[in-house]
Amino acid sequence: MSLAIDDRKALARYRQVYGLGSEIDASHVRRHEALERELTQTLLGSSEQSRWADFETAYTRLYSELPWLNATPEATADGLEPRVQSWRFLVAARAKIYEVGSGRARLLRFLHSIGCECVATEITRERGQRHANDADGLTWRNSDGIHLTQFEPSQDYDCVISTQVVEHMHPEDLPTHFAQALQLLKSGGTYIFDTPHRSCGPHDLSRVFELDRAEYMHLKEYTWVELHAMLLKAGYSRVQAIFQLPGLAARGCIAPSSIYLRYLMLWDWLEDRLALPAPARRRLRKWLRWALVPSNVWLQATR
Repeated sequence: MSLAIDDRKALARYRQVYGLGSEIDASHVRRHEALERELTQTLLGSSEQSRWADFETAYTRLYSELPWLNATPEATADGLEPRVQSWRFLVAARAKIYEVGSGRARLLRFLHSIGCECVATEITRERGQRHANDADGLTWRNSDGIHLTQFEPSQDYDCVISTQVVEHMHPEDLPTHFAQALQLLKSGGTYIFDTPHRSCGPHDLSRVFELDRAEYMHLKEYTWVELHAMLLKAGYSRVQAIFQLPGLAARGCIAPSSIYLRYLMLWDWLEDRLALPAPARRRLRKWLRWALVPSNVWLQATR
């Protein structure tokens, strides 16, 4: 694969995608690309037995060897985005919540501030301990993100959540992850998560080089149809898409909807029937935003 790493446009895209400034040059892009290519191959080739150790090592290396990734807008922005605030309408007051892959736990800190009991998790012990030192009322734990009942009691949570996580998991592990999240939930509990839609991407480092699909540490990006089928197979009784009115979700114009999910799945089906190449899919998806078709898959699955 030949990449235009020294191309000015690629450098500009890199800075934009990761929210970086003019101090970042082509040498940073080159280091990042080489490391992610190596780590991606390691993760895809990992065995079920070695996977947690391999993932922990990979993400520890990523953030320690590329320190500029620790200074992204997510880490430095003040205030809360409307998207974060809109979660108050998806989660019941005083709910007990378990988050998979919390990162800096900005969402969980918000949910804790409105009365929820929250458990945050990280797959890397080093990052989890660092965030635990600034817990802000959260409970921090380590987990492989997959075999959740090895770390938590069954039927103990009202809600399991994850944001921009499942695309990083090994594709072979996702069915287990969904089934294990189901086991953590009380009767009627929900797993709410979001992840980039395949046809709007890729959304990882591949985007910098304008590749047709995710080839780096987004090990797989999904569609509404794929995830709906996997969740039903895992045993959830109902799967719904999160509908929101642009600009008004933080004011309560947001809700799970089965009808909306069927509408979004229809576009997936039509796209596949047309057999569109990746560039045409991306163009179509830009137009579909006017028809309330988001670039992000956001689902609620009920036990």
